[in-house]
Parts: sequence; C-alpha cells; structure tokens
Amino acid sequence: MTKFKIYFDKDVETKWLNQMVAEGWALKSFFAGFYTFEECKKGEYIYQVDFGDKLFHVSKEYREYMQELGIEIVDIWGYWIILRKSASEGSFELYTDVESAREHYVKIRSMFRAVLIVEVICLLMELAAWVGGFSVGFLCAVIIGALVLSLWKAIFKINGVIENLK
Repeated sequence: MTKFKIYFDKDVETKWLNQMVAEGWALKSFFAGFYTFEECKKGEYIYQVDFGDKLFHVSKEYREYMQELGIEIVDIWGYWIILRKSASEGSFELYTDVESAREHYVKIRSMFRAVLIVEVICLLMELAAWVGGFSVGFLCAVIIGALVLSLWKAIFKINGVIENLK
C-alpha cells in the first residue's frame, strides 16, 4: 500500500507511522511524500523520526550506533531519518533528556528557517514573473505560497516546543 502525505512536524509524522503499524502496516520505504507500507503483525514496531546532520546521508558511526541499539534505519529523505525498533524490545525514544531534545528542535528550526528564506525568494520571483506576463507564474506562486505558510506554521510550532523544553 502506498500513501501520500507531507509532514512538517516530525512528532505528528511519528505518531502517524505508529498508528499505521498498530493497524498492521510497516513502513517499507519513503520517497518525496510517498510512504510505501507492507503488511506486518499489528504493533510489531515502534517508529521514531530523527533529523540528521547531512542531506541524504548518515555517518557510519550513526549507523553502527543504531545497529548496536537494535534500531533499523528504514529510510532517509533529505535530513529526515525514519527509524524503527521491534516493539518486543521495549520503549523507543531518541531524546530522553531535555537538553538534547531542545538541541534537536533548534537544529530542525534552523533548517526550516533557511528553507523558508529560499522559498520566500522563489515566491517573489514567481510573482515578478506573473506580473511580467508569465501566466504560469501565478500558479507557481500559489504553490510556493502554500509551502511558505506551512513552513511558517512549522517554525511557530517548533518555537513553542523549544519554549516548553526550557
């Protein structure tokens, strides 16, 4: 089964992945919003979503550390790393202390801010193209505008998470 969803909130995405596995669907792969699932025993895994340091890459040390903990890297997309662990091995949380959780969300917020700046520039370029007579520019501006609003909302929500962790 394949489902399409776009998440800007790793906690909501994690919750959804855990709901899917509770219904008997294990994530097999992820690509650009397309989640591919395969049948599994209900509740077989626990999922977490992590945020890496490099685009589409995790270090050998990260892989080895996760493997030592019995954690499988299901897929990597951009900076997002989708992880799972067998539920029979107990609970699965990545950031158990306040300071590491706070640093994690600060890192995510920084990436979202950088992407927001790039998207605002793209939005302005598309609006200029539309005003200049390029009719498709308006459609592109609407799409980019929706992305800008989603990023803004995600940054606002992450700010709240960071404040709660202080």
